Amino acid sequence: MTDKKYWLKSGFFTMMHRGVDFLLGFIGFMLLVRILAPEDFGVWVLLITIISIIDMARNGLIQNGLIKIYLGKKPAVQAKIQTAAIWLNTGLSMLLFLLIWMSAGPLTNLLHAPDLARILKIYSWILPVLIFHTHNLVLMQARFDFSAYFFAGISKSLPFFLVICIGYAGHLNLSLAELAWYQNGAFFLATLVSFYQVRKYFHIRWRATTYWLGRLFHFGKFVFGTNLVSMLTNSLDKFLLGALLTPVQVALANSAGRMMNMVEIPVNSIASISYPKAAEAHDANHNGEIGRLYEKTVGMMLALTIPFWLFCLVFAHYIILFIAGEDYLNAVPFLRILALLALIKPFDRQSGVFLDAIGKPFFNMIMVFATFVTGAGFSWLFINWYGLEGAAFGLVIALFITAGIKFYLLSRYIPINVFSCLSQAVKNYRGAIDRFSSQSR
Repeated sequence: MTDKKYWLKSGFFTMMHRGVDFLLGFIGFMLLVRILAPEDFGVWVLLITIISIIDMARNGLIQNGLIKIYLGKKPAVQAKIQTAAIWLNTGLSMLLFLLIWMSAGPLTNLLHAPDLARILKIYSWILPVLIFHTHNLVLMQARFDFSAYFFAGISKSLPFFLVICIGYAGHLNLSLAELAWYQNGAFFLATLVSFYQVRKYFHIRWRATTYWLGRLFHFGKFVFGTNLVSMLTNSLDKFLLGALLTPVQVALANSAGRMMNMVEIPVNSIASISYPKAAEAHDANHNGEIGRLYEKTVGMMLALTIPFWLFCLVFAHYIILFIAGEDYLNAVPFLRILALLALIKPFDRQSGVFLDAIGKPFFNMIMVFATFVTGAGFSWLFINWYGLEGAAFGLVIALFITAGIKFYLLSRYIPINVFSCLSQAVKNYRGAIDRFSSQSR
């Protein structure tokens, strides 16, 4: 596959996956926020947040290490690597299952969230099934099969979206427990679909070799820590608002956060397809190529996130009114502040991804942990001073500081420049204008 064809095909399916997933989640949120009371919706948001943290942490232990080690190996060796990944995933899932059952009660009390313990325990029963779903999705990326990744991904979000639509259209009083079981059913269906998608290259052995277990674990432990702390950082506003205030404020923050999830579509899509290329260039000792790839991908991200930031700044009132209704208009100032993340995340995300790609996951993990610590401190301080808006101030300040440090660390290993990233963004605008002008003639 040529380089241009790779970027077009993989970019199309990855953006489609992120876009469809976001759209289903966004519309589902708009319906669900009108089905549940604000207190119940706040509790549901806390469950989804915890699930996201678990998924990202599990992905971190397996994903980047499996992709990096799997590439270029013979089929027999690839089977050994897959086996080691499955066993690592199984061990982590067992640990997570125990942690959920031990911490469900204390979390309910800490976050003032009735029913959280019950729906957390319901979710825990699907964890063994998700071992294989996670593995299959990573395997698709390692094989550059992004079309399969698209269909396997939406098979998880689409069925649950349909449940919400039926509940809204039928004026059903869906309980939190019922929603949790329906969600588990969607996860199970998605796992079956992913098995079908990878059936040609899913090869494992019963026993895992110590060598491959060790290699995957020692690489993945840093990415695991990075992803875990990164998700905790992104969720700080919800947990601190739940602990210091009430689930109602959690629901308000989520109404703005749902809009900010739109930023994750281009950022995560471009990051997921650039990592294999960056890792491949690093293995070939092409540091100049890695630097150009970093600047190009950050520029692509900024070209999409800068207009988004301006849109949120101007139309925040109407955005919240449209997606959540009048009961959630107190989230308007929160959204305007949080929208600044659209300018910071491209640098932060790609700096972390490229540190992993050049074999420096430890630095990435340390910086993400620093974001978590400073974010927790700033958010706690500002929430006590300003309430809901304080959570947004804390996250923006913390991410700005650590994104700058990560960029500096990466610049010591590969040739990159902030102004070159901005120049790439401008080139994207010029290219779009030129194409539009040529078509209108």
